[in-house]
Amino acid sequence: MPVNPLRGWALGVAIYAQAALPARSPSLDFGHQKAAGLGFMQIRLVPWAIASALACAPAAGIAQELAMGPAIVLPVLPSAPPTLSPECRSRRIVGEMFRRPLKALSRAVRANKIVKVLAIGSSSTVGVGASSPAATYVANLETTLEGSFKGMNFDVIGRGMSGEVAQGAADRMKREVEETKPDLVVWQVGTNDAIRHVSIDSFKACLKRTLAWLAENRIDVVLIDPQYGTALTKDEYYELVVTAIAEVARESRVLLVDRFEAMRELQKDRGDTFYLSADNLHLNDRGHRCMAEQLARAIVGGLLQADAESEQPVFYP
Repeated sequence: MPVNPLRGWALGVAIYAQAALPARSPSLDFGHQKAAGLGFMQIRLVPWAIASALACAPAAGIAQELAMGPAIVLPVLPSAPPTLSPECRSRRIVGEMFRRPLKALSRAVRANKIVKVLAIGSSSTVGVGASSPAATYVANLETTLEGSFKGMNFDVIGRGMSGEVAQGAADRMKREVEETKPDLVVWQVGTNDAIRHVSIDSFKACLKRTLAWLAENRIDVVLIDPQYGTALTKDEYYELVVTAIAEVARESRVLLVDRFEAMRELQKDRGDTFYLSADNLHLNDRGHRCMAEQLARAIVGGLLQADAESEQPVFYP
């Protein structure tokens, strides 16, 4: 095998440097040498040695070696959003009625960095009803996204608070964003506002203000509306809140994952206990997984749309 000139030069310098080091006393380690003024590494190279070594290394060889670096692995995205598993599939595809390009997420992909997702909300975000932390929607979302975006790493940061209404999340949104610096915010909202009969006007105003602040800071948002349950919808106010979220999503032009309608359709065929825990309020493991799948599908679709609308697409030639 022919010897690379630059590596031969480097090896020669290393050998000479080692020979130039003073003999190490058994009682004098590196830390003591440094304290004694010997330095971490002393290399006595005379001008003629450097000149001789450089003369053996052709400029082209040096340039070629220096130009070589770690290979850049570009992320690979499917040509279409991922399909849902049979258990989570409904005739009405979640997110199809509220498609929006996720431009900030697209910028993060272009930078080929770890993508940060801030998941904020109430009990569903905390993971209440799941059998383990790994079964929560937040954990499932991270693995599902990484399975869809080959070559990319996602960090989904869950910041849920049980029983919280929209205003509570809005009050801590700025702090959470400053701490996590997300490329995407997923806001699961509305369930507790509906149960507590928070004023619809106040609720919508809170959403609009918070979404406007996130837009000003160039942060993409995905809204997730309340879960469906037979007991929950006995109160007519519950669906009024669901409708209000859809209206705000349209006006603010943000992506909405309509889990309420998807779960209502599944409930007709399989009943509440298919995706809700024994309290008929919180999601069970299947409910958390379906929520993550539906959300991941919407996010991939939003990224594909943003990329297709870009002047310099990443995924489309």
